[in-house]
Order: sequence, then C-alpha cells, then structure tokens
Amino acid sequence: MDVVKVPDDERPSPVRLVRLDLDAKERDSATSPTGRIWLEVLRSGQVLGVSERLLGSEGLGDDDVARIALEYRDAEVADLSRVPDDALPTMSVVIPTLYRRVDLLDRAVRSVAACDYPSFEVIVVDNRRRDGDPIPPFSDLENVRIEVERFPGASSARNRGAASSRGEIVAFTDDDVEVDPRWLRALGVAFATDADVDAVGGMVRPAELDTEAQLWFEEFFGGFTKTFTPQRWSVALVGKTDPLFPYAAGRFGAGNNMAVRRAALQRAGGFDVRLGAGTIARGAEDLKVFIEVLLLGGTVAFVPSALVRHSHRRTPHEFREQVFGYGVGLTALYCALAAEDPRHLGRILRRLPRGLKMFFRPSTPRSLSAAPSYPRTTALLHAMGMAYGPLAYARSVIAVRRVRRRADPPRF
Repeated sequence: MDVVKVPDDERPSPVRLVRLDLDAKERDSATSPTGRIWLEVLRSGQVLGVSERLLGSEGLGDDDVARIALEYRDAEVADLSRVPDDALPTMSVVIPTLYRRVDLLDRAVRSVAACDYPSFEVIVVDNRRRDGDPIPPFSDLENVRIEVERFPGASSARNRGAASSRGEIVAFTDDDVEVDPRWLRALGVAFATDADVDAVGGMVRPAELDTEAQLWFEEFFGGFTKTFTPQRWSVALVGKTDPLFPYAAGRFGAGNNMAVRRAALQRAGGFDVRLGAGTIARGAEDLKVFIEVLLLGGTVAFVPSALVRHSHRRTPHEFREQVFGYGVGLTALYCALAAEDPRHLGRILRRLPRGLKMFFRPSTPRSLSAAPSYPRTTALLHAMGMAYGPLAYARSVIAVRRVRRRADPPRF
C-alpha cells in the first residue's frame, strides 16, 4: 500500500492555522503571524469562516481585523441562551477508545466533562481486544464512567455505550478530539428547539496543522466539515433536488461529532458492527446511521455552533492509510445497504457517475489552498480503496460471524 514515496516523519506544514476571535478585547500575539496562514474567524465561540492569507512582516494589523469584522458582520451566530436549562434534554456522551494515546484520551474526556450543560454523563468504552493496563476511572470527574466492549470495532463500542446510556440524546465523539465548552449545549438546543430533528452533526475543525500530512487531509478531503451555515435534511425537504441524497459522504457530519435521539438510534438499529474503524471494512458506520435515520422518515440537521477540534494523522504513512481506508469504508457502506435492501443498489448505481465526477473533478476547490500539496497519487489510492471496499465488506461479514461464535456484539 506504500505507493507514495515520502519518508514517514512529521515534516512541518507550510501553512499555519491561526484563530481570530472577534469578541476578544485584546488580540493574542499569535494572531499576528507572517507567511502563509489559514485564518479561522470566530464570534461567540462559533467558527464563521476560514480564509487563506499570505502575510508580510507586519502580520495581521488592526485595519485587517476591522475589515474582517465588517466582512462577517451579518454572519449568523447561534443564540444558545434562548433555551433554559430545565428545557434541555438529558445527554449521554459515548467515547470509544483503544487506549493507544493516553494523553489524547485524557484531553478528550476532560473537555467533554467540562462542558456547560445541566445534565449529562460521559461513557468511555474500552474497545481493546484483550485486557491491558486499565483505563483510569477519572475519579475526579463525577459524571464519567468506564465500560468494556471486547467485540472489535468502534461500532460495537458505540453500541455498548449507547445501550448503557441514560440520556434522552446519545452523542458520540472520539478519543482524538477536544470539544468546545459549548458543544453539548449547542447540540441540546438543536434538539430542544426542533422536535422533528432526530440526528445532528456538528462542525469539526483541525486542532492544528503542524505537519504537512495534516494539511494534506484538509486539502484532499476538504476536512470533516464543508460548510459554516446551519443545514437541514429529510426526504420530504430534499426530495430529488440533491442528486446524491442521501448517499453523499461527509455531508451530514462525522462520527466524532454527532448526536441522535435514543428512539431514532434504536429504529436505525444502532451502528453496523460490520463497518467502522477496527473492522476490515474500516469506516462509514456513522454515515449509515444518518442514512437510516433519513430513510425511516427522520430529519438530520447540521449545527455549526456544535464545535469539536480533531487531531489529524501526523505522518504521510498515516495519511495514506486514512485515504485508502475512507475509500474502503465508502463502498463497503454501499454494499451493506444493498445487502439489507437490494433497492439501494439501483439508487446508488444511478448516482455513481455524478458522484465520481464530483469527487475526482470537483467544480469548486475542496480546500483553501491555491496549490494543494498532497501527493498526486492520493486520488488513485482513494480509488483503490473504493475498489477494495466490496471485498472488504464481504471479509468483514465473515469475520463478524466468526467472532459471534464466541461472543455476541452489543445491540442497541
């Protein structure tokens, strides 16, 4: 699989990620850099937009900040105070982990535990195949507990956490994410103010762009999030106006920032244990839940005020693995849908030519980079993953059956 001849070191990114908080009374010196930057503009903790700039020795001056503030003057910012605490739904947050990066898991759990929200719990699911050093119980955090799920795969871990949860809403994030203090409140307000919404995806921004591989992810995939404005989808709302609905990847949200009503998650059958990280099929279990919710008559919303920051893979080798894995997961997902209902196959095949054209020859740039730096073979690697996806799904089905002889996966 090592098709891109780049040494596996953490070579520095040519772009610096800079955040400009328009609410700040004093500007941090970090917002006065020089060189090529991606400028992330925030107000009330919400990311309003990102732009690429090339700054001279004077950096980002007061006049620049004033122009940026004027540019985003009319940008929509969510009012998260409009719903009183007693009207917000109870929340359970599920974090699956293989406990490989202790520091990242600790950061993720503590960021969730520190959220400004009246009633919630945090469930960390140990998904290692075998016993190892126990995960610390986070005894200094009263709303955190540890569950264990040995059936392999993030889907199994998420189902275990959801099955043991007590909240009206089950939210999901990952152990390489740091959530914004208002994350749960943004999700809770979305559900409290719209009874039709069954699932919500939130904004995922990079925690940093320290290495070129982290920049490549943003350039090739456009990151996890493609928009900065609220969105709402349902079969009735979208109909045939979106030619790729509901099968387009990355449109509704990602598994590291999503929340679902308990009843809707149960109707959808939980996460498919044949898909997702930790399985041969690698991914797309989150998209399958969104699709199931929609096709069962539900509504999915995207809420930009629900912000998390993800630590992207840092090395070229990890980037290549992710590109290939995303391709595998996408077509494995389509196979899983078609296996459950053959009518999906015809719908997917009708959308396939347009989908491939939009991915490999997009009409608009995927990222801010005027000259993307990711390796030219990246698209080929992604296509190789998609070609392998159907076989990976078949292998995953067989592997799950074998494991089931020893233990049943958790159900929700």
